[in-house]
Amino acid sequence: MNRIVITGGPGFGKSSIVHELESRGYHVFHEISREIIEAQKLTGGEVVPWKDHHAFNEAVFKGRLSQYHAATDGSKLYFFDRAVPDSLAYLLADEKIVPADFVEEARLCNYYHYVFITPPWEDIYRKDDQRWEGFEYAMKIHHNIEKYYAEMNYQLVEIPQLDVSERVDFILNYLKKDFAGYII
Repeated sequence: MNRIVITGGPGFGKSSIVHELESRGYHVFHEISREIIEAQKLTGGEVVPWKDHHAFNEAVFKGRLSQYHAATDGSKLYFFDRAVPDSLAYLLADEKIVPADFVEEARLCNYYHYVFITPPWEDIYRKDDQRWEGFEYAMKIHHNIEKYYAEMNYQLVEIPQLDVSERVDFILNYLKKDFAGYII
């Protein structure tokens, strides 16, 4: 499977890694929740986590499914800044009921069996206009992410706490055994 997931709690460095992969010429899907929040802010919309959490979670889930289904070219590697199972982890962190159809849809999405996870890293954690979670809440999300990916039989590979370029090198070196012809 040529769909590679970069995951972990919010603010632990995923998006920086994905931007670096993109700058190196790889196909990436950016964090859909940021796109939704930005679009809602521009239009004065209500589909943001601090106004309508249910609608926001549904929009994020659908957006991640759309990203998954857009990665169709078998000759390319696709890197995802979060994937469908992450949506389940967020719902669980918010102590919401995870809809059975969300779980079923997530199980139907087949990503590469190794999922790269950024470990908690308080030194780089920052809140911003779209990241409203505190570090403790980010940790709760992180643990739920670990739980859901493990339950779905993915193997988590922790990305070392290095500078962004070295983190990307770590991921690409790890992928060489299965995707040697894809690595730029």
